[in-house]
Amino acid sequence: MSSAKPRASIRRIGSHVRMKKFHRRSSVPHIVPQAVRVLLLVVLTGCTTSEKTGGGDSSPLRSAALTVVSLNLRYDNSGDGVNAWPNREAAVIEALDSFHADVIGLQEALPHQAEVVRSGLPGHAMLIRTRELDPSTGEATPILWRTDRWKLDPRAHGTFWLSETPEVSGSRSWDSSLPRIATFARLIPIGSNDGRSAVWIYNTHFDHRGGEARLESARLLRARIEAHVDPTEPVVLMGDFNAVPTSTPIREIVSVDDSTRIPLVDCWAIKNADEPKNATWNGFDPIEVGRRIDFIFASDLEIENATIERPLVDGRPISDHWPVRVIFNEQPEGSTVR
Repeated sequence: MSSAKPRASIRRIGSHVRMKKFHRRSSVPHIVPQAVRVLLLVVLTGCTTSEKTGGGDSSPLRSAALTVVSLNLRYDNSGDGVNAWPNREAAVIEALDSFHADVIGLQEALPHQAEVVRSGLPGHAMLIRTRELDPSTGEATPILWRTDRWKLDPRAHGTFWLSETPEVSGSRSWDSSLPRIATFARLIPIGSNDGRSAVWIYNTHFDHRGGEARLESARLLRARIEAHVDPTEPVVLMGDFNAVPTSTPIREIVSVDDSTRIPLVDCWAIKNADEPKNATWNGFDPIEVGRRIDFIFASDLEIENATIERPLVDGRPISDHWPVRVIFNEQPEGSTVR
């Protein structure tokens, strides 16, 4: 990449959380019309129209309001042999760059891996806090964004722990095997807005062993989003959820009731309900059919396209998870997620 590109910036955050809190008030309209309920039912039963997924067009869609990519990097483990991080890092950066994403959410990113990605993507800023008590160690769920299109809201960003004490660094609860976190940021459009509004981004990684922890983490995330997000602004929730679409944690995320202000939908399922090539976890084998455990959920955005990308390095996947990519268009006022 040309050295003439602007350098990316990195913002490290402590265990505290900065956010604006939006209380429920009578003037806030509900955005859960029957159409949304039907769409959510379609997601759970797999009855929508199929569209081709995987290996999608990586060319930039200039009119898109927002392009989002989620990727579990696989932590730097020397025991991975030929698939170890040093053999993959250049291919990871090349793939991420080719997606032309406004926002990238990474999981299992150790600090030095996050720095490699950040430095390899000039023009992107990064928000990062690891899950451990010591912020210089352990895995993180960083968020990167294009600085020519977005800026960070200084009052609404942070990291919280998926535990009964979300503000306590390094905390874990229920049957979680490890501390787990969610990093969030409210991004404000800059320059030519092209009809874009501010958007809330949440990036997370659920526990791989604790079933109760995954369910309670889903409930916690839903509660935090409902309590703190302005319901007039779009939301994107992404990450490695270590759960398949029919599992109780995922059903918890997309469920709605009369009190729901911010309904979330599974973007890939909306566009690819009958697509058999659904694997996002690949175990470093170039499989296309298997477990879909990586998701991008959204509210108040129109889904233009949703793909599971399958970039390779020397015939092998660039990670043990495939990247998920969603292109959104801004919703017309008064419309619902679709």
